[in-house]
Amino acid sequence: MSFVEANVPRRRPGASGEWFGADFLVLDAEGRTLRGLNATAARIWALCDGQRTARAVAEQVALEFSTEVGPVLADTLRFLTELQRRGLVDEVRAPAGAAPLEVR
Repeated sequence: MSFVEANVPRRRPGASGEWFGADFLVLDAEGRTLRGLNATAARIWALCDGQRTARAVAEQVALEFSTEVGPVLADTLRFLTELQRRGLVDEVRAPAGAAPLEVR
């Protein structure tokens, strides 16, 4: 399943990310490394808190990196889909204006 901008990404329990020198590494619950992430991907990871939509994540990243939202949103959705495929994030669906309800 692919992420859409209205879905709310949340890091899965046991998945973690941290800076190791100049590299940001993401580990799954078993301790396997996804790979080093660039600064933009690391920021997207940090914003996957289960509280904001994928669009809100992209808007925040675009603001922080002083760039257009459109391309950032497209990249964010692709990245979140890959994180989900690797078992690192859940997709939480919530009706507009409501707290996240359904974990997929």
